[in-house]
Amino acid sequence: MATHSQFVDDDPEPDHLSQDTIFSVLSNQRRRRVLSCLRDEPEGSNIRDLSRQIAAWENDVPVEEVTYKQRKRVYTSLHQTHLPKLSDARIVDYDRDRGTVSLTEHAATLDDFLTASDTPPVPWPGVYLVVAAGGLVATLLAAADVLPDLAVAVAVTFAVAGVAGVHSYTAGREAVLPALGDGL
Repeated sequence: MATHSQFVDDDPEPDHLSQDTIFSVLSNQRRRRVLSCLRDEPEGSNIRDLSRQIAAWENDVPVEEVTYKQRKRVYTSLHQTHLPKLSDARIVDYDRDRGTVSLTEHAATLDDFLTASDTPPVPWPGVYLVVAAGGLVATLLAAADVLPDLAVAVAVTFAVAGVAGVHSYTAGREAVLPALGDGL
């Protein structure tokens, strides 16, 4: 009896992944790790190597130190659950018989989400503190008649505006990630 996976994308446009499919696929950390690992392997990978790398990440050990039990636990869940779901969503090509996995063209749809989650957050309070300290030094130098007042005012204004603009832009992009977990 065939079952219909929740990840099969019933979108009438076969070249498009629905938002529900994207969020469902990315809701699981192991599936995100599969995609991350496969991004580094343009030719694809086999499930054994994939499970070894993911087990290393999950257990915070080098790949060479992954135990059979750790790898087998990941291998089983990839084989029985995660790779079939990614395949149903048309994000990976998974050949169960050969044990090979590769990304499809649909995987590129997820790159913005995966790249954003891999990037460490910017320490904005520290950035603002540096700009404020620079402004204070420039103001003191202007008060001592070492720098012209107008140059200091313009420099501080542009520095604050530039940092605030970059912060606003990145905060808008980062707001997408929390939304992934809200409705799941």
